[in-house]
Amino acid sequence: MSSCKLLRPFVSKPYRMLHVLLFPIIAVTCDAYAAEKQQLSELEIKALLGKGLSVSSTDMDGGKKFAGQASYAPDGTLSGTLTFVGKSPIAFEGRWKLDGSRFCRTIVPLQPQEVCETWLKSGDKEVTIRVGGTDVAVSRWK
Repeated sequence: MSSCKLLRPFVSKPYRMLHVLLFPIIAVTCDAYAAEKQQLSELEIKALLGKGLSVSSTDMDGGKKFAGQASYAPDGTLSGTLTFVGKSPIAFEGRWKLDGSRFCRTIVPLQPQEVCETWLKSGDKEVTIRVGGTDVAVSRWK
């Protein structure tokens, strides 16, 4: 049996339609994996925070739920404000530390318990904040 006869069932009209339908899905999936954000390393985070860093942050919808500003000092302290849409700004302070490449912080009075974040590079001077496998915010700096 020739190889052409083996492939013939796959070039019939139903299979061609299936190929036409599946190819864009496969291409988009491959592009999504290729565009996966890269986690910042411990050294990269240390370099960012070593002299202090001020950021502006929003939720993943660009500020439809909340927006905030935070300043991270080299001594491991932080302070800022968080504003939920339609509400007054809430001032906060806390501490931060690194656990390998994870950024761990407390925010009093909002989250006094320690929360560890993964910072993913999502642009020039921008990271996406991931907590427990969920992207929760985007932070930008100048």
